[in-house]
Amino acid sequence: MALQLAERLDQKQAVDIRILDVSGPLVIADYFVVATVQSTRQAQSLAKELDVAHKAARGRRKRNGGNEGADTSWVLLDFNDIVVHLFLPDARDYYGLESLWADVPRLDFTPTARPQTDAGSEIRQPTLDGFGAFQPLDEASSEGDAAADDDHASGGGAASLDDPAGSDEA
Repeated sequence: MALQLAERLDQKQAVDIRILDVSGPLVIADYFVVATVQSTRQAQSLAKELDVAHKAARGRRKRNGGNEGADTSWVLLDFNDIVVHLFLPDARDYYGLESLWADVPRLDFTPTARPQTDAGSEIRQPTLDGFGAFQPLDEASSEGDAAADDDHASGGGAASLDDPAGSDEA
């Protein structure tokens, strides 16, 4: 179940997910799942989603009541044998939960590889399908330039952005 919770966190953009096996030194929990989130809103959203997923899987809700309205940097979810800790980056560094439990075993968890997107490879262009469709930069610029050259060379009757009336001035 700890691995399933970690996978759910990974799917929802939590980062640096660690699973600590605290079953030896602690009697109140078997696993700590520790993750970093980017905002309190993301933390609260993940907390609600994990609670619903846990209820669906095990038929019961988390043990602690939570503090959904608070603007906090650390959200703790107690699922009896699994405790999930969602930290903002600064809070995770400050509290150092992994260093506190440095001597406990870790469960191997490998996050799914996210595709790398190159911000310069796509631009928004008006298309027949709708305004703002993403088109590859190379195709959009070369097709647009070729079409403009064809219209200009043939004295095309379509209006251009520079000349909305479509008149030819020579």
